[in-house]
Amino acid sequence: MASIMNITTVEPTTLNPSLYPYEARIGVACVWIVAAVLGLVGNSLVIWSVVLSKKLRTVTNTFVVNLSLADLWTSLSYPWQVLAILSRDGWPLSTEFPCIIAAVQLYTGLGASLLSLAAIACNRFVLVSQKPATYRRWYTPGKVAIMIAVTWTCPCVVFFLPPIIGIGELGYDPQDHTCSDKDGHPRGPEYNLAQSLGLFPVPLIIIISAYTALYIHLKRHFRKQKRRHTQQDSPAQVNEEVGQSTVSFSVSTESQGIAADDVAKNNRRRISRQQLAITKNLFMVFCIFLLLMSPYFISLAVPSGRNFALYGLTISIVNSCVNPIIYTINHPHFKGVLRSILRCRYSKIPQPSDWLKTVLSRRK
Repeated sequence: MASIMNITTVEPTTLNPSLYPYEARIGVACVWIVAAVLGLVGNSLVIWSVVLSKKLRTVTNTFVVNLSLADLWTSLSYPWQVLAILSRDGWPLSTEFPCIIAAVQLYTGLGASLLSLAAIACNRFVLVSQKPATYRRWYTPGKVAIMIAVTWTCPCVVFFLPPIIGIGELGYDPQDHTCSDKDGHPRGPEYNLAQSLGLFPVPLIIIISAYTALYIHLKRHFRKQKRRHTQQDSPAQVNEEVGQSTVSFSVSTESQGIAADDVAKNNRRRISRQQLAITKNLFMVFCIFLLLMSPYFISLAVPSGRNFALYGLTISIVNSCVNPIIYTINHPHFKGVLRSILRCRYSKIPQPSDWLKTVLSRRK
């Protein structure tokens, strides 16, 4: 027992100066502080947007809200992480419990984010490539609830099960100066490997496969459109117009003089452009997530990567505050609602929720 205590406490402490100088940790802490503010505010706005607007209450946005909840949950741990990063002689508080909670928030949130992106990718593929009846059959409220539950259950199993059976330990890590898993634990490397293999490869394969298949489908679809005359849309092509019957969009006609067939055709094209824009936006979310998350998971899997673990983790936490910015700039529906919220023009929110209607009516 004494030898184990020496391994878990004394040895990591002697490694601290050579791994992360205090000056470098100050810079890292500044990044965490900025990420905490942006992550808490940005993800709260995304969730608040769906609460206020019925227009955003689609199946896809259910997974988007789940992603924002995961990022918000992760962001709540950042203040405690900053306290750990700036500590000089171990965890500064009398109890390590807040640090353990922060580690749980960090790991389960990161895992739920990755699995939520995988669920979003699958949802977009089915919505775009399958018939509306198939989409409705796969994405009933009950099945969607199960999918969301899985995005949280899997990270909990990956991060809680190993410590329960004696592999690794959560809390303050004196080597990385973070609230995470303790690398000084005798079986710490096994725990790091379990984290890396348990959450990263499978969702990554799902996401890459779904978006690759989606790209191939869209390429074939628009190639067929070019071969046909613009006035020869077939019923089969109408069904293929990117799942327009499964997502509610209000499309207004710009001219009363356009014939009914032309209006229907323009509506289908506009819906197709909207769906394509949403798909591109969500694919951008995935690319940024991959760029930000890969360094940390690689550092967990490679033993020599421990010298980069803190920096890789710092890069990964930026993801929690990037997604809301992407929604604000590019997403065709979140953009308008978020803009109205930021300008405090709640009456301009499209398709306001019943609760918002009640609040607005009381102001009059």
